[in-house]
Amino acid sequence: MGSLRHVLAVAAAVALLMTLATSSALGSQSGTFTGLKDCGSFPNPPQCTITASSLATLRGAVVTYTAIVFFPDHLISPVTLAARGSGTATGQCTFYFGGPGVGHGHCDYWSGTGKLNGFHASLEVGTTSMLQADGVGYVNSLSGTYWFEREGDDD
Repeated sequence: MGSLRHVLAVAAAVALLMTLATSSALGSQSGTFTGLKDCGSFPNPPQCTITASSLATLRGAVVTYTAIVFFPDHLISPVTLAARGSGTATGQCTFYFGGPGVGHGHCDYWSGTGKLNGFHASLEVGTTSMLQADGVGYVNSLSGTYWFEREGDDD
């Protein structure tokens, strides 16, 4: 009976180690995201630059709105997020207008390539009191969560 317990204990330890190794191999990473994006003279061109980011990979990244549909009170568009260096992520953003300096929205990202391989994010978009670099419009705040689902990626 004692040897059966020993075998079961060893089997449980091996199973635990295999689980930990598999989790590690997936390269999972997640966290809380905060940042700022400057949309300058949006919508010409329909891009914003992430000027501050709690995730280093996204500092200086460009968000391109690829098919904007305008409504009286909001816009919606698929977006492509391009990280400096290499990597893109696909998503969709909605932004509700609220008058000068006021607005809010939401962006979701669900796939990525390169350095953004397996990237997912759910971000709330707000309007800060900071003017954009060109003095027109406002800088948007970004906050939410992000995670990477990677299999066998060492990035």
